[in-house]
Amino acid sequence: MLVDFRVKNCLSYKDDTLFSMVAGSRLRKWKDTHTMQFESLRLVKSAFIFGPNGSGKSNLFTAIKVLRTLLFNFENLNNVKQLRLPYQPFKLGRQQGKPTEFMISLFLDGALYDYEIQYNASQVLYERLVKTSKSLKEELFSRQWDGTQYAYTTAQTTAQELTKYTRNNTAFLSVLHVFNDPDALKIFDWFLHKILFLDEANRLSSHPLIRKLEEEPFKKEVIKLLKIADLAIQDVTARRVERREKNTIGYEFDSSEVIQEVDIDLHYLSFDEVGAPIGTETINWTMDSKGTVRMLHLACVMVDAYDKGKTILIDEFDTAFHVSICEFLMAIMNSHRNRNNQFIVTSHEIELLDQPLRSDQIWFVNKSFKNESELYSLFDFADLQKKRGDLSYAKRYLKGEFGATPIINEYLSDQYLKEAEVSEP
Repeated sequence: MLVDFRVKNCLSYKDDTLFSMVAGSRLRKWKDTHTMQFESLRLVKSAFIFGPNGSGKSNLFTAIKVLRTLLFNFENLNNVKQLRLPYQPFKLGRQQGKPTEFMISLFLDGALYDYEIQYNASQVLYERLVKTSKSLKEELFSRQWDGTQYAYTTAQTTAQELTKYTRNNTAFLSVLHVFNDPDALKIFDWFLHKILFLDEANRLSSHPLIRKLEEEPFKKEVIKLLKIADLAIQDVTARRVERREKNTIGYEFDSSEVIQEVDIDLHYLSFDEVGAPIGTETINWTMDSKGTVRMLHLACVMVDAYDKGKTILIDEFDTAFHVSICEFLMAIMNSHRNRNNQFIVTSHEIELLDQPLRSDQIWFVNKSFKNESELYSLFDFADLQKKRGDLSYAKRYLKGEFGATPIINEYLSDQYLKEAEVSEP
């Protein structure tokens, strides 16, 4: 489970920025439904990040992807010299050359892992892994560059022996994973199988999850969600197809690759002129609406993730969805049915602020005048508890009480609207 994520000098996040799934202390509202207890650690089941376009909401997700890429940058021992570090510093404030810093805290198999890493374009500068289980806190390793060489400390002799395999541009945690260190294996398993990004970049037809629609029990659960969302879909048919990747280089010989994908047909009721049902008609999913396809994908994700302890990140949650469908999905995320999955969502839909959410589930991203992303939680507003609980968060947000709202340049807007003629481009 994701506990905390910290980022500095990556993309639009210049300064040290913390995102946390830890439930707020002394906050009891919807404690039984909206939070999960793991020994002494209580986490919220979902977090919703609001902010204007271009504020950096998506960049928070991308930063986690950058960390994942960094860890999986170690392909094999022979080619490691040629690997490039995924260095994407903040570019608008003379941060080039300064290190990018990540810290992630994960709760895995009853233990809390705190992993930190700092690096620049050419090498890793600092790295540390701490494990806390019950009353025992142990530093598994640390690694520090002093300008000429690395200084290592390791809890295990076997780990110390692996330092000789660790290049300047390689995370030591990656080397431990290659050599089957049990703690490193758990962390990498989370990055491989427990975190899922759902965004517009997904190619749904080749996604392994969609192939599960060929399984009848899985398909039935997905259709339940589609019907509740009032999509009128009666059935779904999945079938394997082969797509031939064309050779675009222009050589005479044919080197095209055959890719297996899944084609989906959606079955709807059809009616006669007086409204009586006369059967079903089939619509291929490529011809259906963007909202229907996205709902199908999300339904597959939610059914597959049931009781698996996954962390699901959904970018632009309200894209192509009516607010009522968003509210229905939020209800699932924060229900007793969701026992151990996490959902982290970005959205523009202000109405969602007034859904049953705790203040520690609501986050805002604001873009400063220096184009730096600033992330903060509604829970951090000290005067929040002093005001009436029935006041609308959405109305207060629109009034600017929480920031993170777009600021329209009224002078330029007035000038633009007053222009008598629009010149041809």
